[in-house]
Amino acid sequence: MSADAADAEEEAVVQRLKAQNDAFAELDRQPRTYAVHGPVRVKVHGETFDVPLTVKDVRAALPEDLRAAFDGEIDAAPPAMAGRLIRKWALEAIPGDAIDRVDVLLRAEQLAAGLGTAAA
Repeated sequence: MSADAADAEEEAVVQRLKAQNDAFAELDRQPRTYAVHGPVRVKVHGETFDVPLTVKDVRAALPEDLRAAFDGEIDAAPPAMAGRLIRKWALEAIPGDAIDRVDVLLRAEQLAAGLGTAAA
């Protein structure tokens, strides 16, 4: 791969990460007028995922060896950090590479909030 192609690929990843961050920031600004009942099913890049978005569902989706660490962080978290911790741990339950898992989580949160469709 040429240096120019590598630079272009790196710039594309940076732009994708910025777009993800902007989208999560927008979700955080939305009023929480919705409830999530069970994992949210989304289709991203042709694959279907059941994404946990609640404390109960994230805990259930995690492998047994990660649940104690999850419980410890959630129990010690101030209210303002709870959403970030749920996102952090939900990503552990979604298969795939890091940047694609973020797309899946973002799509599930958007769907749960009534912002957009379930497929990407």
